[in-house]
Amino acid sequence: MAMEIPTELSAALASRRAALLERARGRVLDIGQVGLADADGHYDTVYSFVRAPGEADLDAYITQIRELLTPEGIAYFLEPTIRTGPLGRALGIGGRVVRPLAGFHLDRDIPQVIRRAGLFITDLHRFEIASVAAPFRPFVEAWARVPTISRSEPNEP
Repeated sequence: MAMEIPTELSAALASRRAALLERARGRVLDIGQVGLADADGHYDTVYSFVRAPGEADLDAYITQIRELLTPEGIAYFLEPTIRTGPLGRALGIGGRVVRPLAGFHLDRDIPQVIRRAGLFITDLHRFEIASVAAPFRPFVEAWARVPTISRSEPNEP
């Protein structure tokens, strides 16, 4: 059963999605078009647009994305996330003020899971979409890479 996101969410994200798609380089994997199970080899660009809510094991999902990236590759995430700051803490302590939606996992900190999978986040933008149901409002756009080791040149006499 495919995950169906609200139509107004797709419309609200259209310009961000288009801007990220323009950044593609090299071999590209759009997980919305080709599932991770069908991915083969390594990719220079990997897109995950509103895929995380349908993943029961988000850690495994992000780890698999990391394993598909070339050493210089980049992954773009456009995903619902939990709120941060005082409101996020209050919701975490007092429970969610909205009822959960069947089949969607919307109570996770996406940047934290990306970092836990061993990716380095180079850009992170948190924003809210006011025109959608409350559980889908907090969003994150994150760009992540496989960490690289800097090599310093030895001092020559």
